[in-house]
This record gives sequence, C-alpha cells and structure tokens, in this order.
Amino acid sequence: MKVQYPLFSQVALAQDLPEYNLKRGDVATIVEYYHKAEGEEDGYSLEGFDVPQVTIEVAASQIIPLVQWQREEIILRKLRQLSELRQQQLEEYLDFLLQREKIAK
Repeated sequence: MKVQYPLFSQVALAQDLPEYNLKRGDVATIVEYYHKAEGEEDGYSLEGFDVPQVTIEVAASQIIPLVQWQREEIILRKLRQLSELRQQQLEEYLDFLLQREKIAK
C-alpha cells in the first residue's frame, strides 16, 4: 500500500540530500503530488527548509511524516543516554524478540 501525504502537510527528510545541502530530519511542506505509473515510486514537491523560493522534488521513500520523525528522535535521544552495558543488553533483548517473531510466523 502506498503512503500518500496530504498537500501542505509537513514532512521530514528520511535521508540526506547532499546535492541540495539538506540533511535527514530537515522539515519541509508538501506543495505538489506526482502519481507515477505502476512500478514507479510516487513523488512530491517540497518547499521550506528555511530556503525561500526553492522547490525540490523527492520520491515518497525520501520523506516521513513529521510526527514519526519527532517520535524517532525522542527514542534515539533516550538510547544515547544509556550506558554501554545497557545498550548491549537492549540490543540482545531486541535480537531475542526478533528471533521469537520469526518463529511465530
């Protein structure tokens, strides 16, 4: 199922775009949507990034909802505060959960 973001909603970049000097997490507003043919990825025109009168085109996979980006940043901030030992324990626990998920399927 393809995700279609509403026009004029705010999104964050899911990856760096060095050709525009933009970084993952930079925020912009969707101003246009491009439906592509079957097998091709839909696209969007974005404006903002604190750069007036600049519009860039991106593929749908290059953006994420702003709310999702903010949630991810909160989680990452908390993870960075953990000691190295706690990070290792968490990683082992996550591996355990993933293995359990595979067995359940």
